[in-house]
Amino acid sequence: EEEKKHLEFLNQLKQYDPKEEQAEKEGLDDRKDPFSSLFPGEDDDQRHGSQSPSVAAQQGGYEIPARLRTLHNLVIQYASQGRYEVAVPLCKQALEDLEKSSGHSHPDVATMLNILALVYRDQNKYKEATDLLNDALDIREQTLGGEHPAVAATLNNLAVLYGKRGKYTEAEPLCKRALEIREKVLGTNHPDVAKQLNNLALLCQNQGKFEEVEQYYQRALHIYQTRLGPDDPNVAKTKNNLANAYLKQGKYQQAEELYKEILSSHDLELATRRGGKGLACLPACLPLS
Repeated sequence: EEEKKHLEFLNQLKQYDPKEEQAEKEGLDDRKDPFSSLFPGEDDDQRHGSQSPSVAAQQGGYEIPARLRTLHNLVIQYASQGRYEVAVPLCKQALEDLEKSSGHSHPDVATMLNILALVYRDQNKYKEATDLLNDALDIREQTLGGEHPAVAATLNNLAVLYGKRGKYTEAEPLCKRALEIREKVLGTNHPDVAKQLNNLALLCQNQGKFEEVEQYYQRALHIYQTRLGPDDPNVAKTKNNLANAYLKQGKYQQAEELYKEILSSHDLELATRRGGKGLACLPACLPLS
C-alpha cells in the first residue's frame, strides 16, 4: 500500500519536473544544501532525505514515508535554484493532501511542516518558519512522545531559527533539550551528540559564555576523534570553532596551537595525496610562534 502511494505521488510530481530542466537537476548533487545553517554541523531529520529501517526502529518505530523523502529532495533542488515560487506551493499542496488523508495531528504532517519551515527559513521568513516549527513540535510531542529523536530534530531547527534572529537566550534551552534527548536515545558519545554540542557552543559563544563554550567544543572534539578518527573533517571544523573561541577571549597561544594542528593535518593530507612528496616541508608551512 505504501509503495502504491509512493508511485502515485511520483506521478503527481511530474508536473513540477519539466524535461528541459532534467540535465540541470542531475548536476545538483554537489551543490550546497540551501538549508545549511549558520551553525556548523546542524543536524535535522529533513536534510538528508533518507532513513533506514534500523534507524526508524531506534527512533520509536516511526519512519518518514518514501514519498515525503522524495518530495524533500525535489524541494531542495528547486530551492537551490531559487525557485521558491515552485517549492512553496509544492509543499503547501502536499501538506493539504496529508491533512485531508491523515488529519492534522499526524507525524507525517509534522514532517511536512518541518520541510516547509526550512524553505521559509531559507527565504528569511522567520516568523512563518517559527509558527510552522512550533506546530510540528506540538504534533510530534503528542504523537511520538517528548523524548523522541524527531522531537529533538524539531527543537534543534527551532534553536537554529532563533539563533539566526539573534534570540540566543530563547534558543539555548531548546538546544539543550535536544541534546538531552539525543544523549538518552543515541548515547553520550554519538557523532550526532557532537553536532548538537557544536550548535550549543555557538549559541553560548554569542552570549559570551566562554567557559561553557570551551567545554562543549572540547567534548564534541573528543567524540569526533574517538568515534570518527583524527582525520575526519568534523575534527578540523571543531578545532577551528574552538580556536575562534580562544581568539575572542585573547587566548592566542591556545588558538595558535589548534591552528597549527589543523594546518599540519591539512598539509599531511595533501602530501599523502601526492605520494609522500613535501612531507619534509611541513614545519615550514606552519605559522611562526
